[in-house]
Amino acid sequence: MKKEVILGLISILSVTANGQFLDNYGLQVGLGLSNQYWNYKNNMFSNLSGWKDNKTGFIAQFYAEKNFGRHFSLKPTIGYIQKGFKDDITLTTEEGEDIAVVNNKVLFHDLSLGLVMKIIPINKPFKPYIIGGFRGNCMIDYRSVIIDQQGVKNELNTDLYDDFNKFTIDAVIGIGVSYNDLLFLEMEYAPSVTKNFESSALEIHDRYFCLTLGLHLNSLIKKQKTSGDQ
Repeated sequence: MKKEVILGLISILSVTANGQFLDNYGLQVGLGLSNQYWNYKNNMFSNLSGWKDNKTGFIAQFYAEKNFGRHFSLKPTIGYIQKGFKDDITLTTEEGEDIAVVNNKVLFHDLSLGLVMKIIPINKPFKPYIIGGFRGNCMIDYRSVIIDQQGVKNELNTDLYDDFNKFTIDAVIGIGVSYNDLLFLEMEYAPSVTKNFESSALEIHDRYFCLTLGLHLNSLIKKQKTSGDQ
C-alpha cells in the first residue's frame, strides 16, 4: 500500500507541475478529533463496549482541484493524519493505593489518500459549499499505551495494534467556505467504512472530525505575479 500512496503523490505532483489541467492546488492544515468504538462480543465484557475519549491530532494535506462547470469540482488529496483515542486507567493495590497511571493516549500515524466532490450552490467571492467522498488511510506507525509509574514513563508493548488493519477506508462529508478563490475553511466528519480491527472477541471502528484552513497556492502565485508586473 505504501507503494501505491507514493505513486499517487507523484501523480498529483506531476499534474500540479504541469499546471494546465488543474484549476486549483495547494495545502490545507488543521486539527482533528479522533475516537474509536471498541465492541466486546463476549457478554461478560459487553459493559466495557463503547467510545473511548476523543484525542486531538494534526492533519496536513496537499490537494488538487478540477472544476466541472460552475457548481461542481473534484478534489483529490494526499497527506498525513494523526488518529487515536484516550482512555486513562489508574492501577491500584488491593488496599486501594495508586501505583501507576496508564496514560492510554494511543496515536496512529496515517498516510491518507482521498477523493471528494464539491457542490458549490453559490458562485460569489464568498462561496459556501458541500463536500462528500471517500478517504483511504494507510497506518505507517503508532505510539502505544504509556505507563507512568512514579514519574517514569515507558511505552507498553502490545501485539494488538500490530494486528490492526494497515489500510482502512472512511466516508467523508462536510461543509466549507472559500473567500476570493484564495483561502478556504472546511469542517469534515469521516466515519469509518471498514473496521480497524476484528476478531472473535473484539471489533473496533473509528470516527474523525477535523477543521482545516486551506490556501490555493496557484491563486497566491498569480496574485503576487500580477502585483509584481504593476
